[in-house]
Amino acid sequence: MSEPHKSPPARKTAAVTISGVLFLLLAAFCAFIADFATQGHFRDALVSGVFLVAAIIFGYAGLAIIRRWRGWRIWAGTLAWGLIAFIVLSVFRVPVPPGSRVMFALIIAFAVFVLVAMRREREPDLAAVFGD
Repeated sequence: MSEPHKSPPARKTAAVTISGVLFLLLAAFCAFIADFATQGHFRDALVSGVFLVAAIIFGYAGLAIIRRWRGWRIWAGTLAWGLIAFIVLSVFRVPVPPGSRVMFALIIAFAVFVLVAMRREREPDLAAVFGD
């Protein structure tokens, strides 16, 4: 009698955990900008609200990625591709400051890192559990 096909268990990779931590750092940065937008003579409620919502989204995604909650791949992929789309659309604006090119490259590198880390972590093989 043959033994059923067993695949090795899915393991958590450090790259995915690091990408979750980076999303948490991005959430902290957005929260700082939201707080800064409410202080002093700047006081722009719309900017503050947008960055506060972004901080909540990035924070939840970071926790979902680190803890590997259900749907964490959707959060990681959607936010990474959203960051790439945001940068590509920002580059096509006519006046691009020269200093922002480095920031654009860092954001694209971060998004690609998240996508590659997500891809390299093996998904659980449900066919091995429930049969062919």
